[in-house]
Amino acid sequence: MSDSKLKAQLRDKMGKSATRKYRTEGWIPAEFYSSHQENMHLLLNSSEFENILSHGHGLFSLKVEGKDEDFQCIIKEIQTEPVLGKVLHADFQGVKLGEKLTLNIPIHLSGTAAGVKAGGIMEFLIREVEVECLPKDIPDSLNIDITALQIGDTVRIKDLVYGNIRILDDPEETILLIEHPKITQELEAVEEAEELEGEEAQEPEVITARRKDEDEEEDKE
Repeated sequence: MSDSKLKAQLRDKMGKSATRKYRTEGWIPAEFYSSHQENMHLLLNSSEFENILSHGHGLFSLKVEGKDEDFQCIIKEIQTEPVLGKVLHADFQGVKLGEKLTLNIPIHLSGTAAGVKAGGIMEFLIREVEVECLPKDIPDSLNIDITALQIGDTVRIKDLVYGNIRILDDPEETILLIEHPKITQELEAVEEAEELEGEEAQEPEVITARRKDEDEEEDKE
């Protein structure tokens, strides 16, 4: 779990022009939402926040200038600039430390699969999962060590076991698999051959049908 300290200031100006000015001055507009605490319009130091994000997305202890208490929260949503990836806006959700919450956690792969080293291809299908846990148990990511995976091996949701965390996705969903490239090529070749055979099988029927019609016309003459 990442229990990061995050500083913020209250934001007193709203609207597009004010937002653009804040961003130009190095601030990120943000919102804090909570069912048991006050909602707040905030400003975050851009470089400080992006540096914290690079180390995790877990639980944050938010210190707001002018407020006596710290606010425990998680990131609900982040808007980023599509080209450079800079953070444009952030939403935080206040949490109670003894109350479970539901959120999406990214999956991190470590190591290089033995099957990939042997020439196999890895298909990484699910990159995050929905989990339920207490705020103190929020992980930055769920790690899967793929080093021992061989060609033909599959990792499903049900294979992930982490203490104090319940994964809500379908247990049978496939997260990743290692397949042999030759199998894929052979399947594609078979499908192409079947398509060609189907086309060739239809063509003589068309010719035969046309010739039959022509013969009938000749008989009529």
